[in-house]
Amino acid sequence: MKLTMFIGQVNHGIINEQDQKVAGFLHVFSKHSEKLLNETPEPVWQVNDLCRERLPAPWNEIVFHHILACMAIRDNDYSRAYAEQAESVSIFQREFATLTNWPLETFYALNGDLRRLAVQADKQLQQNGEKPTKLEDCARMINKSFTLCATDRSPLNTSKKWGTYNIVGILFRTYFKLKSHNLCKNILRAVKAADLPELDQFPMAHQVTMRYYTGVLSFFNEDFKKAEPDLQFAFEHTPKQFHNNRRLILHYLIPAKLIHGSLPSAGILEEFPELSALYQPLVTAIKTGNVQQFDETLVTNGSRLIALGTYLTVEQSRGVAVRTLFKKVYTLMDRSNKLDVSLFRTALQFAGVTVDDDEVECMLANMIYKGYIRGYLSHEKRVLVLSQKDPFPGLDSQQ
Repeated sequence: MKLTMFIGQVNHGIINEQDQKVAGFLHVFSKHSEKLLNETPEPVWQVNDLCRERLPAPWNEIVFHHILACMAIRDNDYSRAYAEQAESVSIFQREFATLTNWPLETFYALNGDLRRLAVQADKQLQQNGEKPTKLEDCARMINKSFTLCATDRSPLNTSKKWGTYNIVGILFRTYFKLKSHNLCKNILRAVKAADLPELDQFPMAHQVTMRYYTGVLSFFNEDFKKAEPDLQFAFEHTPKQFHNNRRLILHYLIPAKLIHGSLPSAGILEEFPELSALYQPLVTAIKTGNVQQFDETLVTNGSRLIALGTYLTVEQSRGVAVRTLFKKVYTLMDRSNKLDVSLFRTALQFAGVTVDDDEVECMLANMIYKGYIRGYLSHEKRVLVLSQKDPFPGLDSQQ
């Protein structure tokens, strides 16, 4: 694609406020940018002159730096590409107040590409033995984009507030990459303080992104009761063709459910074979009360779960497997409401777990505290006294 044709198409989109069209042309990794660079590039001064002659301000500068970013990518210089893209974003931010909300998709594209280029630039810097600094700088710039959207005072129908949650998603993805999850709390507080429309009034894609990240943050804070509905919403509203996104959600949703005995369906595990290999043995162990199988699977899959950041949560669901085993003891003893602690020790030994009575008492006390079992312990008599009514209640409410 000739440069003049490229600029002409962008200008047509700007004049007619065709956001999707402009955003498509200004993605640095788009087919349009690739076609542009397949042509013999004009000198930088000529690119600058063409942009100034054929595009209105501030778009002339935004597009100029976009083209320079594309040229830097062609030259495999991602630090330079990041610097040019940062300049495009900075100009857009500077002129933001003078614009209505028609180019929000373009704003998303510029910020999203800034993040991608920062990641690539930092990889190159590390390979060259230099300190990676671009992603941190990128986070500060996207934070400014978030503030501009959240605090916009235009009338609601032309407000940039409608871009807030999409930019939050880009920002949170950046914070997650930096392993700076704690910074997300500041953004969530700012979102809460902003006079935004209700989340359900935003596009579904924005809702899903926001619910996913709030779910994961609640998961990291071990607030599984709050995490599960957010992650469930994100999963249910992510179309099946977005397989990788659905799998990513399940990496947190399945452990959040396991901890209170809610097991993934066979259909879910069939849809995601990689998750089936990870969780099917654990599901079987929980269903059957096979504590030894649970422990062995945790050892086998431990490194993968640690990498996902879910190991400790999955480990906590061991208590559900132990509860299944203890319920079997209760059933075998004709549902007696008084059971010797030694019976549970014997059951654990039969399942391949060697413990003494003190450890069993500790397990039982913990289960009573969590609501897995209703009753109390008589330490003096080494007896578990179970409630006459529903001594092993459903776990859905015991999170």
